[in-house]
Amino acid sequence: MRINRRDKVAFLDRDGVINEPPGGSGYVAAWEQFHFIDGALDALRALKGKGYRLVVVTNQQGVGKGIVDIAALEAIHRNLCACCARHGAALDGVFFCPHLASDGCDCRKPRPGLIHQAIRHLALDVDFSGSWLIGDSPRDIEAGAAAGLNTLLIAPGADSAPSAPASAVAASLADAVQLL
Repeated sequence: MRINRRDKVAFLDRDGVINEPPGGSGYVAAWEQFHFIDGALDALRALKGKGYRLVVVTNQQGVGKGIVDIAALEAIHRNLCACCARHGAALDGVFFCPHLASDGCDCRKPRPGLIHQAIRHLALDVDFSGSWLIGDSPRDIEAGAAAGLNTLLIAPGADSAPSAPASAVAASLADAVQLL
């Protein structure tokens, strides 16, 4: 008899969750500007060890503003995937919205379109009761909730009491792993 296991998925925002929030222009425009948050790679590996599929879902309106070149963004994401894989935390996919906030697209968080796109593209059979959206902004939490996921807000300096509407709060991705 075959047991059908559904996918536990950690949908992760990028900037402020995996890498240091960008300074200057507000956008990471080159790999040299991408800096992992201390403990993030180990946390991703720990999530993988707990059986989670890892999917990055990130708004990148710097592309729409002409500040970030699409080829450079794709190179950043290739390097991100390679670093994570070398660290035992292979990402299942990286999905981004390049649109401006004013475009009103379906894929820009707080809308859940990017999450739905990832689910379709990766053919995930998501166990919604055991899957999470982990982000550092209210729009991330709104997108996760709209998609039917548990939500975890990364809020450095915050206590672990849930912040409405997040299901849970942690100071970092490393701390979040302990809650999942």
